[in-house]
Amino acid sequence: MSQKPNVIIFGGMNALAASLALHLHPLDGEPLVAHLRIVDKFSMFPPTTHVLSDFLKLLKEREGAVEYRQANLTVASTVSKCFTDPAPNGQPYTHIFDLTGESTHDRPAEVQIAQTFSVSLLIGKEAAKHSIKAYVRSLSSYYDHDTEKKSYTEDDPDGWTPLGVRGTWWHESVRALASIPNLPLVVIRKAYVYGPGVPRGDVTTCILLGLVYKHLGEEMKFLWGPKLKKNTLYSQDAVRAGWMCSQWAASMTRDQANAAAGVLIPPSGDKSVTSVPDVVAPTETVIAPVFNLTDDGDTDQDLLGQVIAQYFDIKSGFHGAITMQLAKLKFDDMVEEVNELHTSKWTEIITQASPPVPSTPLSPYAPRYQLERRGFIIVENQRL
Repeated sequence: MSQKPNVIIFGGMNALAASLALHLHPLDGEPLVAHLRIVDKFSMFPPTTHVLSDFLKLLKEREGAVEYRQANLTVASTVSKCFTDPAPNGQPYTHIFDLTGESTHDRPAEVQIAQTFSVSLLIGKEAAKHSIKAYVRSLSSYYDHDTEKKSYTEDDPDGWTPLGVRGTWWHESVRALASIPNLPLVVIRKAYVYGPGVPRGDVTTCILLGLVYKHLGEEMKFLWGPKLKKNTLYSQDAVRAGWMCSQWAASMTRDQANAAAGVLIPPSGDKSVTSVPDVVAPTETVIAPVFNLTDDGDTDQDLLGQVIAQYFDIKSGFHGAITMQLAKLKFDDMVEEVNELHTSKWTEIITQASPPVPSTPLSPYAPRYQLERRGFIIVENQRL
């Protein structure tokens, strides 16, 4: 039997890191890894971000096998110590999961550069100095898939158009990582993730709105029509697939991985990025192995509404043409109005619950970008 690897998870404690940790080292069952080190900016005791209770239990009950360290990943020496500080078993860390990056949609370019691009590149460069076998870069659904007439495969250049400033710098981080010589990189490009450990996001918001409209006793109506795609991915499936991809990358060289699943990662198209140090020149050809991660449901708004309506025993539908025209004319006013309604009713729900839930990371608040028509995700998963 082959030796179990030592693994580091960087970032993602406000997203999938806890679920991934629990998959790699379950509370009940045989661990998949020898030693697990998780590194992020948040405190765990006490928690300064929402975290799964089972993850805190894991840290307490598996001390010696699972380690969490709070660290500033913008500092090169700190990142280096994550690799060089020995594991209890004396073996090197060989499988790296890069879940870092600023996920808040309205952060300016300066923040995205510092917290997404630079951090990921710093980790990737340090990883390349060590005897690692797999480097998994997790990529969220920050792309503009502007047609519903096709599903975007990994090698479709039209599927690599970043959406906004956030999308640009997540995308450029992948190009930079892919340009590091001999880094055993594999990129996983996820659909809209929902489930345990994911308290925010498009699907989570829709689910919570189902509860709001149950409370209101009204029909839940969507914008933009039933066929608008919202491809989805359950959080437990996401982490299982990520682990499978790491094993795949570890079984071959980077050149072999590129030959098997490599695709051209085009430049972002944002001319301003060239002024930032370490950005790969738009003229450079960048190849990386990529896997789209989505379920087989080919979810659109109609299916999403039906599932939520059935669960909460409500009706779901779509706004008519007149309402849609008004929404287009006064979109910002509409966003403010519906969020005021939803959040006020959400406050009633959590305070009137038995027992009350005065503090929760869950909220039906939908930022403007979530209500816009652009930016939906339609990806093929046949390669995986």
